[in-house]
Amino acid sequence: MALKDAAQYLTCPMCDADVPVSGDEKVAEEIFCPYCQTPLKIRKKRGTEELYLEEDF
Repeated sequence: MALKDAAQYLTCPMCDADVPVSGDEKVAEEIFCPYCQTPLKIRKKRGTEELYLEEDF
C-alpha cells in the first residue's frame, strides 16, 4: 500500500524529528531518518489509515 499524501511528514521515534516522505514509499518499506540516520520502517496502525515510523534494528 503506497502512502496517499505526497507531501507529508512522519515523526522519527528516536530523535522526534519530522521525516519527509515523498508518497512513493510503501508500508513496511525501510527508510532512514535524515537527522539521526536510524533505520526505520513505515507502519500502519491497526484499524486506521494512520502511518507511523518504527525503529528497524
